Amino acid sequence: MAELRAIFDALPDTDLLALLRGSRRRGRPGYAVEILWRCFVAYYALNIESVSALIRYLGNNPYVAAACGILCPEQMPSQPAFSRFGSRLAKRWQLVAVRNVQRALAQRLYDSLPGFGDVLAIDSTPMKAWSNGNKKGKRRSRIRRQRTKIGKVSDPDAAWWVKQNTEGQNQYRFGYKAHILCDATYELPIAIDITAGNSHDVKKATPLLAQVRYAHGKSPKYVLGDAAYSSKHVRHVIRDQYLATPIIDPHPTHRLARKDRDRTPEWREMYKHRTGVERLNSRMKAFYRLDKIRVRGKMKVWLHALLSAISLEARAIAFPERMRHCVPLAA
Repeated sequence: MAELRAIFDALPDTDLLALLRGSRRRGRPGYAVEILWRCFVAYYALNIESVSALIRYLGNNPYVAAACGILCPEQMPSQPAFSRFGSRLAKRWQLVAVRNVQRALAQRLYDSLPGFGDVLAIDSTPMKAWSNGNKKGKRRSRIRRQRTKIGKVSDPDAAWWVKQNTEGQNQYRFGYKAHILCDATYELPIAIDITAGNSHDVKKATPLLAQVRYAHGKSPKYVLGDAAYSSKHVRHVIRDQYLATPIIDPHPTHRLARKDRDRTPEWREMYKHRTGVERLNSRMKAFYRLDKIRVRGKMKVWLHALLSAISLEARAIAFPERMRHCVPLAA
């Protein structure tokens, strides 16, 4: 209960809550937006499986429910209320406000942690969609008024992707990609974006760096990336626009990049820090619900990724002594 209250106090959500309240209207007042928002944050901070499990958890733990603002059973939101609130958060301006909360938390990390943002690492991680990619739909009907549904799936924004595992075998999944730019020293996210699963990683490298400059006005000293970001354009942008040093593993087919790579011990030692983003991806998937998608559509999946990053960043600010390892809350 104390940990959740510390996380809620660390959230710069004043503008978001004011936007969600809106103007006064007639009809039922509904559930308080503060309760719904805190329940959503607890949903990710406690790594709860589903909304139904969240409702059961709050009903069985009155102290946690009190930390979220639920003081009596009548204030407990229903499952449709959570669904409507999630759809409302995924709209354009509300989603921008949620992203501003994440950016404000990242700005606090810039201000409080020494050397935060000097060494950045970028990587993408696949996420399986809450949809069946092999769905063929219904057969063509003889009635002309009925449109065919052949080839349509419940989540049209997702796409198929293929990736080799550690054994060299191809894995095919239907879903999205989360592109994460993080601080390699503290292993905390700074910017996150979502694309379809078939989008290449290099397309989101420069936009994520541009988000950091726009939101925080900071430029890194080093930018780390694996062979998926081996691009002449990306290296040119990092050197000329951000005055940083690209530490990117050249792709085996890029002969010029392999020839220009500096194989000094300093380069190798700096490249070892790139694994920080790998650990962050694993931590967000295992402990902050990044890999547990229960929504459909790109905007809702982006909201899902932002809430995962917000819960992690807020916990790092609330408990700085444990932020390096980011031990999950005991659900």
